[in-house]
Order: sequence, then C-alpha cells, then structure tokens
Amino acid sequence: MKTARFCFYMCMLCCINSLYAQEEIGNGMVFPQFQKGIVVFKNGTRSSASLDYDMMLQQMLFQDADSTILTLANPSEVLVVIIDERRFVPASSKGDFYEEIEAGKGSFFVQRKAMMLSEGKAAGYGGYSQTTSITSYGSYNNTGGKVEKLKADEKFKLKIDAAYYLKSGDSYKKFFSASTLGKLFKGHEADIDTFAKEQSIDFSKADDIARIVEYGYGLTK
Repeated sequence: MKTARFCFYMCMLCCINSLYAQEEIGNGMVFPQFQKGIVVFKNGTRSSASLDYDMMLQQMLFQDADSTILTLANPSEVLVVIIDERRFVPASSKGDFYEEIEAGKGSFFVQRKAMMLSEGKAAGYGGYSQTTSITSYGSYNNTGGKVEKLKADEKFKLKIDAAYYLKSGDSYKKFFSASTLGKLFKGHEADIDTFAKEQSIDFSKADDIARIVEYGYGLTK
C-alpha cells in the first residue's frame, strides 16, 4: 500500500526559550514524546508517522525525518489517528481532536485542554512572590502561527482540563453530571441518576465516567 502524502503547514514550535521553560512543568502533550502511529483517512488511505497531540495548541502534530515538528492539516479528511492503541478523532475543522474511549456497546470522547498558569514573579533568594495572583492563563499561545514565549522570571505550572462528550450523529453532546448525561440517554434519566449515587460516580475521573457511560449504553436496546 502506498504511503499517503501529508498536507501540512509549519508550526513555529521549536522556540528555545519556550522549550526551556517547559522542561520543569511538562510540555502540554498527551504523550511524553512522539510515538509511532497511524493516520487513517476517510478515503481509506493509511499513513504511518511519529505523532503526538498538543493540548495547548489543540493540534495533532507529527515529526518528520529531520525532527521538524509540523501540524496535521486538513483534519476533515482524517477518519481517525491511532497512537499507542489510543484513538483520536477530528472534532472540528479547526484541527482539534478528541480521544475516543470504548464503554460497553458504545464510546465516549474526551477533549483535553492545557494551559500554563503563572504562580508569580521571581523573588529574592530563589523564591517566588506570593503577592502575584494566578492570572496568566494560556501564556503559551499559537497566534498566527507564532508561539508566545513564557517569561523567564515567572514560575509556571501546567493545568489540564478535560471535557466529556457523547456523539449524536455528527455532533458532540457535552455532559458533566448525572443529570446532563441522563438527558443523552432519554427515558433512562432516573436510572442514570440512581446509578451515579449508588456507585459514587465522580465526573472528574475518566474511569468513573467510563463505568456510568457503559451502564447507560447497557440500558439501550
């Protein structure tokens, strides 16, 4: 089978200052380093590549033979990206991907977003000022293909948020509680609510969400 050519454009991701600042706080990627994976296109073509997902830029990235980091363009032509047996599907034409996780007779989807939070300006004797509130959200941005550098005199931490969805047709329906999930399993709202209470489901934990989603699908014919 012939290897498909990737359509891509260059992302300016190799800024030395940004990489240095991220060494101590994580790089905002799903995997710690690029992994061998497969891109499956809607026309049936498959391509192998070294892949990773940037949770800050919300972009699927790949690394070419000379270690240049590029972003996968034309996500609407992609069916699924498989990395280390994990499945990522394009969620919109903007280039963001959701991870698909099996749950019983169906699956649910996870959207992960990361941002850098400032913990304050550097103070004397190697400390950091406690008077500076955490206000620097998303200090690592992709604006017109340009990466904004993290400030060398500030301490940052990586914050990752996850949102969960079920897919209905071509749209993704977000849920974050038993009541919002119950609405997606029409006619079984009370069952979902009872299960959540009896099983002490924590909607901030993916394992708990997998259990209740699997239960929901088990209620459907």
